[in-house]
Amino acid sequence: MKELQGRTAVVTGGASGMGRAFCERFARAGMRVVVADIEQPALDAVVAELRGSGAEAIGVRCDVGRAEDHEAVLAAGIEAFGQLNVVCLNAGVSGVNKVSWKLSADDWRWTLDVNLWGVIHGIRTFVPHLIEHGDGHVVTTASIAGHTSSPYGAPYNVSKHGVATMTETLFNELRRENSTVGVTCLCPGFVATNILDSQRNRPGAPPARNEPRADGEGGGNRFVEIARRMIEGGKPPAEVADLVHDAILTDQFWLFTDEVWDAPIERRHREIEERRPPTLPTPKRT
Repeated sequence: MKELQGRTAVVTGGASGMGRAFCERFARAGMRVVVADIEQPALDAVVAELRGSGAEAIGVRCDVGRAEDHEAVLAAGIEAFGQLNVVCLNAGVSGVNKVSWKLSADDWRWTLDVNLWGVIHGIRTFVPHLIEHGDGHVVTTASIAGHTSSPYGAPYNVSKHGVATMTETLFNELRRENSTVGVTCLCPGFVATNILDSQRNRPGAPPARNEPRADGEGGGNRFVEIARRMIEGGKPPAEVADLVHDAILTDQFWLFTDEVWDAPIERRHREIEERRPPTLPTPKRT
């Protein structure tokens, strides 16, 4: 896509963090915005803010783990604006941080339903519409965790590896089918969002902040505490939104938010090539 002015963007997880920043950036680019999120009060607040800035925007409550919710977002977007162009499949949760053999089936199900099935449902729902009119772009939110495998985060790692390979597959299929729809796989490092507090949206969870202690065991707890400090000092979501905006216009596939993980990713590829066991992925200090 060479022009965003007058076109329509859909953003899942659009009421907070990076998703909210995407909505704000698209609105500044002159786009109409469909905000999809599971948190109704936050969703209403973002839509009101966008409209207050002069943008055309609607909000649709969406549990991305449900295919029918994606279909409702598609229908509402088409009814309001006629055609959708940019689809950001961005909603995500941090999951539960335990050693993998102590995770429950529900721990796995919750994380995969949001992070991976949210993207799969989105692709199944929105891509046919984009292909039909030909003027579209899909942005999936994977992660550095889609290229590395840190301990104590198995559901998150698996989900983000899945998103990365799903997005590569989608890209190759669209090119094979001679489609003009573009694809970007966003792989954030540490970004200053509230993703570690996503337990608040887990079905059956009390409406309280997810504390750093996740499993009552030292390793997982320390991992979350370190991650929280790194995220709090991470890149502002607005800067990531600028990168996404530019990637759509330049049809960029891989989009990383910084270079501190380049060395661990490169080392992992060498380990695979040389058939060596993996080493702990540690970002380069800046």
